[in-house]
Amino acid sequence: MNGVRGIDIGRDATPEEIWRANEEYVRRICRYRLCGHPDEADDAVQDVGTAFFAAVAAGTEIREPKKWLTVVTANTVNAVFRRLSAESERFVPDPETVLPFVPAPEEPEPVSENDLLRCREAFLATLSEDEMELFRLRFVKGMKLKRIAEKTGVSENSVKQRIFRLKGKAKRFAREWAEEDL
Repeated sequence: MNGVRGIDIGRDATPEEIWRANEEYVRRICRYRLCGHPDEADDAVQDVGTAFFAAVAAGTEIREPKKWLTVVTANTVNAVFRRLSAESERFVPDPETVLPFVPAPEEPEPVSENDLLRCREAFLATLSEDEMELFRLRFVKGMKLKRIAEKTGVSENSVKQRIFRLKGKAKRFAREWAEEDL
């Protein structure tokens, strides 16, 4: 037995009954996945129905119609996305025709070595002992995450998270420092 939202379809159901019982299910998937393209969603439902009836006419045994229709629906939606992607590439302007109209970015002023050293010293002064140890192990000694985890006695994932946070802290500090001190 195959059921869809309370509708039981027996093994002796006709293809039309199976399709009617599952059509709304296929339609919901298509509308959800292609929500920005309602016409494409309707076309995809018709394509899935056509594929279903063509498979039945060809004598394909479909033991679990809902699963079969789910797979065919996913493949159909993916094909629509591929087609839409290929069509949108045609509308991308040629860079050679656009570049003459785009102003060149301004070159940032070079930062002196003294300013960079002051920034580094100021940043390092903001770090806790644990952060300083992690900074030293990863960025000064160049240790791998696994080795740092072994040395500090914490999990590798924890080391990864701490390094991620440390990098974020460094970026924020550098941005704020540049705005205030330069």
